[in-house]
Amino acid sequence: MKSVVIIGGGLGGLTSGALLAKQGYRVTLLEQHNIIGGSATRFKRRGGFNVEVGLHEMDDPFAEGSKKEIFTALGVYDNIEFVQPKELFHVKTANYDFTMPDGFTEAYSALVATFPDETEGIKAYFELITAIALEYEKLVNMKWWQKLLFPFIFKSIFKYRQTSLQEVLDTLFKDEELKLILCTNIQYYHDRPSDFSFLYHSIAQYAYYNGGGWFIKGGSQELSNYLASIITEYNGTIIKKANVVKVLQKKGSAIGVVYEKKGTSISLEADIIISNASPMQTYEMASLPYTQDKTVGISLYTLYLGFSQNIKTVYGEKAYSQFNYSKFDSLDTYTSSLQRPMLERGHVFVDYSQIDAALTDKDKSLGVICGVDYLKDWEVLSDEAYKAKKEQLTITLIAELEATHPGISKLVEYAELATAKTMQRYLKTPEGTAYGFAPTAKQFFREPEVKSNKLENLYFVGAWVIGGGFTPAIMSGAMASREITK
Repeated sequence: MKSVVIIGGGLGGLTSGALLAKQGYRVTLLEQHNIIGGSATRFKRRGGFNVEVGLHEMDDPFAEGSKKEIFTALGVYDNIEFVQPKELFHVKTANYDFTMPDGFTEAYSALVATFPDETEGIKAYFELITAIALEYEKLVNMKWWQKLLFPFIFKSIFKYRQTSLQEVLDTLFKDEELKLILCTNIQYYHDRPSDFSFLYHSIAQYAYYNGGGWFIKGGSQELSNYLASIITEYNGTIIKKANVVKVLQKKGSAIGVVYEKKGTSISLEADIIISNASPMQTYEMASLPYTQDKTVGISLYTLYLGFSQNIKTVYGEKAYSQFNYSKFDSLDTYTSSLQRPMLERGHVFVDYSQIDAALTDKDKSLGVICGVDYLKDWEVLSDEAYKAKKEQLTITLIAELEATHPGISKLVEYAELATAKTMQRYLKTPEGTAYGFAPTAKQFFREPEVKSNKLENLYFVGAWVIGGGFTPAIMSGAMASREITK
């Protein structure tokens, strides 16, 4: 029986660990935090609030494809309940209040009704993202001979492999606010449409349009805990508060790790090492040179809000994800706002009361306000200035929420702001990123680095392999498992 040590308990590490444990590998997962899950976690706060850390919505967990195969193999559908909002999102731009429905037909009809002069471009847009997404699903299981015929078999991917989202939208449309609406949830992946990979946009948006957005009932911790339970059920071990400081090697192969727990250094040998950490951090632990020539992705700020009442009963039925881009009338005005103070950037309010989230008692509710963040906005501040800036941002964001929810500030029972600095502290990622390498047009289209080319028996999972988000992390775990077991 081969032994596997996994560095980090994010969804990539948990998925690979669960799959390998079921196949007879002796798995030990080391997590530096006191809870497992990485961004797929929740925490408790006074008043009965179970606060979801990261998940707003993931793409359809039931759609045919790689993720469904993974979930079926692990018994996820029998143990995890998914709930779906009634729409994909609502966005307010400078001149429009637009609700994007689930489903290609519904989304197409809503867009054409609002922008009738752009009908031809809207049709072409949906056809294009569909073609790319379907090709990508085949690409995941590509045979060796298909690589030789890549430009012919994967025509759409080859054509747009280094094209940005904005380049495509500028070609298809004249209306600037239509372009902005189609980029509404860009913050789920990246910050700037001008260099965001159109391939990544197409794959992700196709999944959302095709099957809608979904939430894990009870929070994403339910999925993390379940995957962890598979590891332990199949005789694996999970050790929390275990900070890996060194990757041991011999004759070019990884042979174990050294981790610290309660002030003690512990060596652990293994046949295989899987790292959920970044390649930069992993190779540093192995004392190997690594030239980082890729841009790291963005971070996010998140204002967690606990309300003393169920705000759906107070304000009625609203969209689950409500984006405020009211200061923007084009992609350019949106992009320029990212260089200005945080309060001038767009953000999303996610209202968990609109679904059966099971995060609080029924007479209370939770919500979050989330937007693009950068570590540089916080790391130079003194402790006092950092605290003051957080307090001011909290006050201002709640005040802005009053525009759509009059009197809501009086219902706020709990408020807590997490910044890029918070994410760096808990996730220990470079720049506090939530997304691994930035999915730009120049660097997204690459062969995923699942198997290290520097050290034998070392594999990578998580946001650094394919991209950020729940689905890519889960898929990376399966990719590593397949590579190891083949």
